[in-house]
Amino acid sequence: MTQNLFRLNEPGEYRKAGPSDLVEMLPVPGHHPLFLKKTDLEALTFSICTFEACHISGPTGTAKSSLLDAIDRAPANFNALCAALGFREMPLKVYPVEMVIYETPGELYQRRALKEGTTFDEKSRLVESLEEAGRLRADAYPLIWLRELGRVHSPSVQGGLLDMMTRGDIILSDGTRINGQGISWVADSNYQAEQDATHTLVAFDDALKRRFSVNITLNYLSAEQEAQVLREILKTAPLRLEHVDPLIEKSVQLGHAVRRQKAEGNLLSVPAPTIMGYLAFLRMADRLPHLTPQQVAMSTLLGLCSREDRKQVSGVLNEVFGLQAYDGEDPAINLNLF
Repeated sequence: MTQNLFRLNEPGEYRKAGPSDLVEMLPVPGHHPLFLKKTDLEALTFSICTFEACHISGPTGTAKSSLLDAIDRAPANFNALCAALGFREMPLKVYPVEMVIYETPGELYQRRALKEGTTFDEKSRLVESLEEAGRLRADAYPLIWLRELGRVHSPSVQGGLLDMMTRGDIILSDGTRINGQGISWVADSNYQAEQDATHTLVAFDDALKRRFSVNITLNYLSAEQEAQVLREILKTAPLRLEHVDPLIEKSVQLGHAVRRQKAEGNLLSVPAPTIMGYLAFLRMADRLPHLTPQQVAMSTLLGLCSREDRKQVSGVLNEVFGLQAYDGEDPAINLNLF
């Protein structure tokens, strides 16, 4: 059964949406709109407005970073959520901090820099963000965004965050203090992706895990939801809908076949398909109609396929688009596709 889609910027529509219904957020400039569960949007808004630490996790391509970008770079989204939930409407100020750059706990506080041939210690990006956040908290919602928490190189870096993620005083290495009240934290990671975190470098520190009082897991949409979202996005796209509409279901079918294979330990070289990937597939199919859908798929959704995975990919393409002729010397390689 087709699910209704509700618009965040239409208060009447938003109020009618159920907890698990998909809500359309206003797009970040240059990007397509996001469609996420109402419950997830409200949980994130609650965490920001009440200064809870929030952990957003899930498989790659489930819009973790895109969600945070959408409330940061399209401010009307956050304003609408605050109004709908009765929170004070203030600007949101997001401070992205790339966790992959930190190799030791000390680097969370300061880093070595070079100026005029001399090295010296300067404040880290995280400390600079906390200081500015402390100055703004009376007139804004300051949010420290720990990007890709699972990609830190050392578990001790996660441990070093414990003393910083607090509502009390944050004591810096030089003894100065930052009041942690009124500052929100959010981290994104792949830790809750299926049974193992394939895009993490270290295990999730148990003590740090307990610091996150709000936990959101984003998952892939169902095939029906993805097809519905694609049709909604394409309503305003300059494409020949009569040409691409039959391919929407096929692209989604292909995407879910790839995810199923990856869950079984296959196609490790192929990234999980996303809405952005589907749209690229459909745009290319529209503009280059002389290409077969299989050839378009190999240039978009399956473009990073390794030679070792090609036999499996050929089987997936056959499953979705039908059988093709193969070269006699190597049955794993379809010359029409590769």
